Amino acid sequence: MTVAPDLLPLEAIRVVGLAGAGSVGTAWAALLLAHGYEVLFYDPDAQAGTRLKDGVREAWPALRAIYSGLDPLPPLERVGVAATLEDLARGSDLVQENAGESLETKRSVLSTIDAALPANKLILSSSGGVPPSRLQEFCARPERLLLGHPFHPAYLVPLVEVVGGERTREDAVDLAMRFYTALGKHPIRLKKEMVGHLTNRLQFAVLREAIHCLSEGVASADDIDASMRWGLGLRWAMVGPLMTFNLAGGPGGIEQLIDRFRSDVEQWWGALGAPMLTDQVCEKLFAGVRELRHGISNDEWARWRDSALVELLRFRSALPYPADAIQPRQEN
Repeated sequence: MTVAPDLLPLEAIRVVGLAGAGSVGTAWAALLLAHGYEVLFYDPDAQAGTRLKDGVREAWPALRAIYSGLDPLPPLERVGVAATLEDLARGSDLVQENAGESLETKRSVLSTIDAALPANKLILSSSGGVPPSRLQEFCARPERLLLGHPFHPAYLVPLVEVVGGERTREDAVDLAMRFYTALGKHPIRLKKEMVGHLTNRLQFAVLREAIHCLSEGVASADDIDASMRWGLGLRWAMVGPLMTFNLAGGPGGIEQLIDRFRSDVEQWWGALGAPMLTDQVCEKLFAGVRELRHGISNDEWARWRDSALVELLRFRSALPYPADAIQPRQEN
């Protein structure tokens, strides 16, 4: 029986390989550079390197606003390009895979990385929907593969979902949690594999109902978004949906709420929509979002979003979550 080697310790990880340099890979690159790592990337697109460096430059002002001491310009001299996936694996201390969600693409990329990456180094996947056990089928050493799923824009949004597969080593999960924490992330560990993981399932539940209400003419796209920006979103930015539900019960909390409104809640659940993305629904969605943009380009909206996120993160850091002051956050 082959004995798995000890994993490369966190302090020895200096070069992080990025398999894929699209928007997710670029966001990882910017964050890694801000925390002093060297970045090695591979992407079959000949223009990927230019886009990655341009993307890092665009992200850098927001990162400088969060992390003091960063130079005015990003250290792009610490970014290297690998000629092949094999070269990427051989030159990295850890690999973050950011390829497309197609299983065939994942198979090709992950099996190649797994074959060339030394057995004591982690493979982390940014996949937003594929369960890790499915990805482990493509690897000869599945025990060192797990998910580290970020959220856009990944250089600012702290959350990252860490999900182990059926054959993932416990110390691999622990190392991934510590690696992301060192990047200023807020990793959460999922205890069970599901398609879409956790946060995308929550996100798409809300999105499904928003599209349903838009397509049914319940409200304009502006007012649907306003319901989140000026209502739910304000609360959920401070406390999540379960705590919000609990607080709605007043002093008696969730027990009192369920005792009084159990049947009403179930009735409301039963009334939720289940739209399909038919041509008619998509036409209404596209028209609504065009109005929602108000003539402002997506690039301009993204820059405003990033500056607003910086201010929100500053506010959050000055207002510690009450439970964190009582006991350390439980990762398990």
